[in-house]
Amino acid sequence: MYTEQTKAAFEKAKSEGKITWRVSSTMFSTLRYNVDCSPMPELAHLYSKEQAAQYGNLSTYDILMTELDATNMVVHSTGESSPK
Repeated sequence: MYTEQTKAAFEKAKSEGKITWRVSSTMFSTLRYNVDCSPMPELAHLYSKEQAAQYGNLSTYDILMTELDATNMVVHSTGESSPK
C-alpha cells in the first residue's frame, strides 16, 4: 500500500540518491465466493442496458477465477488423469 510513510521513505531515499524503484504485486482476496456482482440497479444511471447485458451475472468466485486465469495463475483441467 502506498501510505504517507511510504511516500516519506521514497522522498528520503530520493534525496539521498538511492534507488527508488519498487515491486508491486496484485493480491486477490474474497471471503464470500457466492456474492452476486451483477451491475447494481442503484447505479443504472452509470451504464446502459446493453453494457449490463454484456457484463452478465457473475459471482465473486467467477471474477476471481477470471483474474487468476488472465495472470496465468489457474491450472486448467484437461479431463485426463494425472500421471502416477
